[in-house]
Amino acid sequence: MEKKNISRTQIINTALNLMRNKNDLRAVNLREIARTLGCAHTNIYNYFSSYTDLLWETHTALQEVFMDFLQQNLSAVTTPDMMLRTFFDTFLQFYLSNTGWFRLAWLEYIGNERPEINVTATEKVRNELNQYIIDIWKELTGKTPYTNTVNRVMHNTHCYIVGEVSNYISGRRLIDDELDFKEYVVEQAIDILTLCLQEE
Repeated sequence: MEKKNISRTQIINTALNLMRNKNDLRAVNLREIARTLGCAHTNIYNYFSSYTDLLWETHTALQEVFMDFLQQNLSAVTTPDMMLRTFFDTFLQFYLSNTGWFRLAWLEYIGNERPEINVTATEKVRNELNQYIIDIWKELTGKTPYTNTVNRVMHNTHCYIVGEVSNYISGRRLIDDELDFKEYVVEQAIDILTLCLQEE
């Protein structure tokens, strides 16, 4: 008997779980999601007009998942130097342990018409990440960096991380050992951020 009492949240969470370590996100389709939920795939159309709409909503939800993980990791450390290291290490942990989610976040083409809710959620996350760096930097140096500077430096530093992880998961890595790779990228991210903020 088909389950009829599915919810929007259940669909999004099921999609995220199925995508978590997929190499090809398009291999996860509405039929597979419906089969996992125990309902007809037509039921999903009551909530999403297309698979693209669902992908945008899972992309939005994924940002909250990451921020919860980051907050949890940062709450376990107290000194500013450890907070900075943990901040960047969390990106590596999250991306390498959930390669399908990394692809969804940064590599997968979803569609041209980006929903406003996704734009708003992304901006909120960017502001929260920048604020973490502002607070950490103030504790480290006693100086409060300009918000615009932090925004630019964080963007550039994160693009470096995304590039390194993309090379790693595609088999074009320069460092094979995952622990060595993570340590190297975290050190480089800290150096990039520190050098750029010190120049201001």
